[in-house]
Amino acid sequence: MLRRWTSAVAALAFVGVGGIAGAGEKVAFPGAKAEGYGHVEEVSAELGMPKNAKSRVPAVVILHGSGGIDGRGQFHAQALNAAGIATLEVYMFARGNRPKEGHTKTLTHGYGALKYLASRPDIDPQRIGVMGFSWGGGMSMRMASKSVSDAFLADANGLRFAAHAPFYPVCWNHARIARGGTPDYKAFTGAPVLLFAGGQDDYDAPDDCRKFLDALPEQTRNHMTLQFYPEATHGWDSPEGRARTIYDPVAYGGKGGQVRFTPEKTIAEDSRKRVVEFFARAFNAAQ
Repeated sequence: MLRRWTSAVAALAFVGVGGIAGAGEKVAFPGAKAEGYGHVEEVSAELGMPKNAKSRVPAVVILHGSGGIDGRGQFHAQALNAAGIATLEVYMFARGNRPKEGHTKTLTHGYGALKYLASRPDIDPQRIGVMGFSWGGGMSMRMASKSVSDAFLADANGLRFAAHAPFYPVCWNHARIARGGTPDYKAFTGAPVLLFAGGQDDYDAPDDCRKFLDALPEQTRNHMTLQFYPEATHGWDSPEGRARTIYDPVAYGGKGGQVRFTPEKTIAEDSRKRVVEFFARAFNAAQ
């Protein structure tokens, strides 16, 4: 099985960084419920299925950043679908509508997506992962927390995510949580985590993601890997031609400032290849 996945990954060179996959199936489903967390009645998403799937396939939930859906999700969905993995890109909010309450407001979307995928006869409920960018990256990191996962466990029919791939999740904030008294990062589910970070990310100091991992219990770090790109800014996998600079009060460790989004083709393609390989390994281990 792993050899088949690897062959599919190797065949992805034809997919260009700037390309956007064709529209998938538009779906909707209820948000998940948990005490102390926000809830929405309906979540909208786009489902992408591998071609010619003949049995239940694994799947990855894709969570967008603060600017809404912008092409990054489709860029990675193309590669995952080509490797035999279904994708579900979830719509949470539009540009400029980032919830002031934080991730507690949008975890309902992520766990609702887990429930929806697990209910489908063409998806393997034991092999569902999650990845995200910036805001969505922070969500995918928080979903690896045992306390967060436990809060949604009953409504999610006992299911947890099988693997997590947060992209540039604003690590200084997660390090703050890990050093604080909240239970979120005291224990984790044990699912593997691949954390992607850039050395030129204006939200963080270059070593903030390493500091975050170092602040976690040793047994937790054994399940986590940091993929660090020294020359990458925030949003390096943005579509070509989408270089931009925005102001965000969360940047520079919470001091606020300008944040660069500089698409880097080589880094984008490398991170896409690595995330497909990561999920392939995790899903093979979960069988």
